[in-house]
Parts: sequence; structure tokens; C-alpha cells
Amino acid sequence: MPEHLLAPELDPVEAEIVEAFNELASDRPVAFGIGPIPFSSIARYAAFCGFDTLGERDFLRRALRAMDAKFLELTAKPRGKT
Repeated sequence: MPEHLLAPELDPVEAEIVEAFNELASDRPVAFGIGPIPFSSIARYAAFCGFDTLGERDFLRRALRAMDAKFLELTAKPRGKT
């Protein structure tokens, strides 16, 4: 496989954030199109996985929100198309 197509190596923190994003993706609402991962899901995940300090929980939330915003942007249907 060409080098530029290989996924980058992740450090442990990056890998943990990607794992959280993948785990929480199934919690997003889909009734009127794909929605963002709910805050309550992120908070439960943080508590369950031992993100104990406010700083750790805030870092997780901000990282997931940034990833989720990009995901939603890339999966949005163009306006005027069905």
C-alpha cells in the first residue's frame, strides 16, 4: 500500500480519543439526519473511563466536539439535494 494511504501512528492520548469517538458514534441522533454526539453521552463515557479531573473531562469534550464537527461537515448532504 502506498505510504500516503497508511493511517498515521497515534500516541496513546490520540488513540484514546479516537476510541472514544468511535465508541460514542452510535449514540448520535439520526431521526432528522445525523446529529452531534450528545453531551450526556460524552459525560457518561468520561465518568466510566476514569477521566477524573475537570481538565481531563474538558479536554475529552473539546477533542470529541472538534472531531464530531468535522465528521458532520463531511457527511452533510449538499443543500438542495435529496
